[in-house]
Amino acid sequence: MSIEQGTIDITKTFAAPAAAVFSAWAEEAAQRAWGDPGPDWQMHFERFRFTVGESDICRFGSKDGPTYLNENRCLEIMPEKRIVYASLLREGGTLTFAGTVVVTFETVQGGTRMRFVEQGSYFDGRDKADDHRDGWRAMLEAMDGYLQRTARAGVTGALSGSPAAG
Repeated sequence: MSIEQGTIDITKTFAAPAAAVFSAWAEEAAQRAWGDPGPDWQMHFERFRFTVGESDICRFGSKDGPTYLNENRCLEIMPEKRIVYASLLREGGTLTFAGTVVVTFETVQGGTRMRFVEQGSYFDGRDKADDHRDGWRAMLEAMDGYLQRTARAGVTGALSGSPAAG
């Protein structure tokens, strides 16, 4: 049995207001759009509850490979400022990752600077920090494309009356 400790720290600036970038995390349809790994993969949320104390459960995997279960429990939500959640990942019922994620949003000229920090333990060589880093970089690029598409379509992405804050 082995444990790899790791930290992923990615800062990315989006040409979108903080409300839109925050909403990309807070809305299920948005996460399905930018979090989908691609045509040879499948992904679906069994539960999406972006509320402090609640958990999201998502299953994903390649069509011909193993299925992963990702569970994220919201610990703190400060709209347009910060999201903190505990995360675990299982492959076929075996725990491969457990950690925390902090996402911050800062309004800057021309958009929003978002910082993503994942700290965790990767178990028994079945998961690695480098693989998470590569996956998050790809997903944040996909988020950038999603934000550009929604801006062109006139979607504001701003939440109104969201129960998320806690």
